[in-house]
Amino acid sequence: MTTPEKPAAERRQYYRLIYPPELAPEVVILGITFRVTDISEKGIRFRKDFYTRLDTGQSVRGVLIFQDLSKYEFQGYVLRVVNREAVVVLIKSLPYQKIMSEQLFLQRNA
Repeated sequence: MTTPEKPAAERRQYYRLIYPPELAPEVVILGITFRVTDISEKGIRFRKDFYTRLDTGQSVRGVLIFQDLSKYEFQGYVLRVVNREAVVVLIKSLPYQKIMSEQLFLQRNA
């Protein structure tokens, strides 16, 4: 007997913070600024244009810029690119305290 598979949201290893577009931070990679759609301790998902080339497995460095203008410099690699959305896995985790402060920011401003 097999157990039913959990939905993807329940299988996630890290909590994801999803942003409405008007409150989203920005990420700068390859000198290009993109709008973030969600973050977790180990990853960043963002919208990209069709002209910017990012390849699965590509190493990247960048800066995550939050609405309070605080910055987080990171290194990681591209996990996937689908249409206009890309996911970068972080080598060093985004501090959990920052994710919690962002959650409070969203609760106060959404």
